[in-house]
Amino acid sequence: MAVSGSIDFALTAAELVEEAYREAGIFAEEEPMAAADLQNGLRKLNIMLKAWQADGVKYWLMTEGELALVQSQESYSFAAGGDFTTVPFDMMDMRITRVSNDLPMSEMSREEYNALPNKTTEGYPTSWFYDRQRESGTLYVWPAPDSTAGTLKFTYRRTIMDMDASADAMDLPQEWYDAVINGLGYRLVRSNGLLNTPEGQDLKVEAGRTYSIVKAHDTGEGAGSLFIYPDDSRAAPQ
Repeated sequence: MAVSGSIDFALTAAELVEEAYREAGIFAEEEPMAAADLQNGLRKLNIMLKAWQADGVKYWLMTEGELALVQSQESYSFAAGGDFTTVPFDMMDMRITRVSNDLPMSEMSREEYNALPNKTTEGYPTSWFYDRQRESGTLYVWPAPDSTAGTLKFTYRRTIMDMDASADAMDLPQEWYDAVINGLGYRLVRSNGLLNTPEGQDLKVEAGRTYSIVKAHDTGEGAGSLFIYPDDSRAAPQ
């Protein structure tokens, strides 16, 4: 028997919500889903996905960006119409390119950046601080670029896209479908006062189990190198 040869299985927002209602036991298989129920499900689905992003879900959201530095300019806006038009959910790492060489930069905390005595000092930028606000962000570099300026190359985590319409696709890979359906189903039984039903108790367990599986797979950076060194902290016997 031949395999299909396709790997493009996908569910729309409406299909995900419907599956979650079925898992929750709120609708029978043959029972149609009302428009109000769909909107309620979509709202809870978007709330759940945004919460998951704060939990560190990230590997397919990692994106590369570039920004040209300007002499004496120590801050750069991230917003529509800004120096960089996308607002990162968070910044992962930063490199500076000068004369075709990429060199890593060090991240500063807000406290460390605020403690700098002269933020307009010009030189070779070695450190950065990203201040993310609700609808915009500001990137600060230190020292401010000198006449050589250079280019910033950075890895950032973009925001998960909303699911606004019933035909929208989910901005998550296929392996997350099970966790999304169970997680949304759990939220639906909870909001409908059905948490103590058999379906509610099963979904409470399944929601946690399926989320933990895909979350563990979501490494973000891939496997790194492991270095093992001998412990020479103890003094040699006399």
